[in-house]
Amino acid sequence: MILSETIRMTEKAFAHWESANITPDELGEAAKEFFDKAAAAENRADFQKVMWAYFGQLRNAHSNYIDRAAPFPHGGAFPLSLLESDGSWLVKEDDTGLTRPGDMVVSIAGKSMNEWLNEMNQWARIADWRMMAGRLSVYFSHYYMKEQADIELLNEQGNTRTVTLTRQPIDYNSHNNGDTSGKWLQQDKTAYIHIPSFNHSRFEEKALELIGEYQHAASIIIDVRGNGGGSTPGRLTHRLMNRPYRWWKEMARHPEFLYRRHPNAEISYTTDYRFSVFDPDYTQASVETSYQGNVIILVDRFTGSAAEDFTMPFIDNGRAIIIGERTYGSTGQPLVQHFDDGNIVVLVGAIRSYFPNGDPFENVGIVPDIEVPVRREDLYQRRDRTLEKALEVIKNASL
Repeated sequence: MILSETIRMTEKAFAHWESANITPDELGEAAKEFFDKAAAAENRADFQKVMWAYFGQLRNAHSNYIDRAAPFPHGGAFPLSLLESDGSWLVKEDDTGLTRPGDMVVSIAGKSMNEWLNEMNQWARIADWRMMAGRLSVYFSHYYMKEQADIELLNEQGNTRTVTLTRQPIDYNSHNNGDTSGKWLQQDKTAYIHIPSFNHSRFEEKALELIGEYQHAASIIIDVRGNGGGSTPGRLTHRLMNRPYRWWKEMARHPEFLYRRHPNAEISYTTDYRFSVFDPDYTQASVETSYQGNVIILVDRFTGSAAEDFTMPFIDNGRAIIIGERTYGSTGQPLVQHFDDGNIVVLVGAIRSYFPNGDPFENVGIVPDIEVPVRREDLYQRRDRTLEKALEVIKNASL
């Protein structure tokens, strides 16, 4: 029943066929294949893999199957926080104390990272592991069935060592932890606001409060690195704008999906009438109430969804200087269906976004004005070159 409803939702709403591994005409054959796979699944965890494989064919980050009650083998996931840099996989963060950020992963359980990625990609069909590193721990923890895994690492001096990681329970509410925070980097001149998420209204509310506190700063740095999204912070965008700005160009299978978001807009259609289209007009800024100083936004590969909604208008109209890494490259408004008292969530991406000028965005992301790649030595030294570059820009431009 879950798979059948997912197929129906895909047929009705899926707006990302240009990125998918299958075409709309092939959906019927795909349904037969996955009904057979679902029937053969022996347990809930196996069925989750079937659903991941189905959504892997669609290759859209906002189309997914989530089952919070599906058991991980041995009750948890491996604490792997990795990122790819120049073809190598590096430890990004470590709460276990067994590794150091910057250590290179040589192998996991006797297999290289490329071997694991190829094996998992038979099901997951990830378009870009640079983007999807955040899901790597979840996928690996389902496909590798043992309680412990040996990780072979190469350290800063070129020496190898092996550590053993043990599964840990999953805290599904951890993405709501923390809060927006702010501080003066240069008293009364340069303020810094870090927004870790938009997954709860309190993150935007606190940011708005801080902007009021820093209203007379010459420059404000807004840090949305690692912010995976949530609800689009429209009030925050408006508060920081001092010039007209516009939204994404959007396409959907049905105009109703666009009218819900833009009730007063004129909706057009593609020449084959397969998609309805929203072309954005400019929104006027509120000069009397908005922040008038200089804005710099810090982004990285984990800046996604609503955080990209926030960032895009600033690079489109030049209001802010964007510094960091190319962003995640997916924003949402999926059609959502819940099962099993909310434990299971099916999401099908119903709207495809483009930059206001029509350039592709999905699986591309936002390229910053000034790119600052992650370097291995920066991880070892705990050095924030992106923030350093922002301060350099402010100093050199006398912002």
